[in-house]
Amino acid sequence: MEGKTVVMTGVSGGLGARMARVLHAAGARVGLVARRAEELERMAAEMTGCVALPADLADPQAVDGLWARAEHELGPIDVLVNNAAYIAGGARAEEETREQIARTLDVNLVSAIRLGQCAFAGMKQRGHGCIVNVSSIAAVVGIGRLPQATYAASKGGLLALTREWAAQWSRFGIRVNALVPGFFESEMTAEVLRSEKIDSWVKSNVFLGRAGVPSDFDGAILFLTSDASGYVTGQAVVVDGGWTAR
Repeated sequence: MEGKTVVMTGVSGGLGARMARVLHAAGARVGLVARRAEELERMAAEMTGCVALPADLADPQAVDGLWARAEHELGPIDVLVNNAAYIAGGARAEEETREQIARTLDVNLVSAIRLGQCAFAGMKQRGHGCIVNVSSIAAVVGIGRLPQATYAASKGGLLALTREWAAQWSRFGIRVNALVPGFFESEMTAEVLRSEKIDSWVKSNVFLGRAGVPSDFDGAILFLTSDASGYVTGQAVVVDGGWTAR
């Protein structure tokens, strides 16, 4: 990753913050994208060469302006990691509001599509590039016990998008893959996993007997964004402790 430039969304907490720090430690300059400007500025101050790019990805105008800002601050972008995620507070499928559905799709899927389109032009011109879409096991198997229908749909869309972009863009030297996390400890899941009942249920469904922690994804994100995966495209790397192998 030495010398590479990366734009990563959803970096202000949990898995995203860890992945951004891992890529920076490996030598990358990272454009840090999330809504919380103060947190991004704090991270950028700690990570030499990285820049804060605050944006609300539910806002189409903010998304459209983000790539130009990133290129202005970092120069040509080598890697895009679409990691931003929003979930409608555990609402049951039949109770999700129009607003919850729209925000979930805008943040999780529509912004990823727009950023990928923005990334394409420069990556095509240079003849190389890498895109990683962070999906979820909710896109692969039904969860049910933790209601998240539109979230699952948005993450399933990312998997389909990964395959189709790879099919269309690989001839231009652009690799596109997906990272598929299982249950892991983060800001989003902390409250849920504090429940002894839910924690026990998660552990009973994971071969390795525990929820994941952000460091469990270090190797996968380094592999997918680096030249180590130079002959890999259109694939989904599942990091779930064995949940989907049942």
